[in-house]
Formats: sequence, C-alpha cells, structure tokens
Amino acid sequence: MDEAERLADRCAVVRDGRVVALDEPSRLGSRSRQQSHVRWTVDGRQHEERTVTPSALVAELSARFGGEVPGLEVQRPTLEDVYLELVGEVAR
Repeated sequence: MDEAERLADRCAVVRDGRVVALDEPSRLGSRSRQQSHVRWTVDGRQHEERTVTPSALVAELSARFGGEVPGLEVQRPTLEDVYLELVGEVAR
C-alpha cells in the first residue's frame, strides 16, 4: 500500500469483482473526511482527540500552549485504513 500511495496517480478498490472506489490515493473513498488521531502531552499525561480537521485542532493547541505543542503527534488515515474500510474489514 505504501508503494501505491507514493507512485500511483489513481487507485481502484475492487470488492467482490466490482470497483467500489476509484480516485487519487489522497482522496480515495472518504479519506479526506476520515478522522485523524491527534495526541499531545500535558504534565506527563497523554491526551488524544479524533478529528476530521486535524490542522484546526493543532492550531488551537498551538495557541493554547503559546507555540510548540508538547509531544504532538498527528496520525492521519493510511491508504490501508481506507482500503480496509472500503472492503468491509475493521480498520485498526
């Protein structure tokens, strides 16, 4: 999947012999609308929020912390996550 994401202009997902999605890897399925995981640390405690607008949440956190967000991690849905959703498997 990583290679397809890096090299392909378009990807198709086939389920039961039928194309269920065809688009650019970054837009495949509902990828742009899937929730991202945003994690950060405050006083040694890790916090996590799921959001479809991770950039807005990071900007809000940055304003709250006055710049750098401690322990910031943003995990967006991978092409594999989208594929598993489209073929009806449970994604991580």
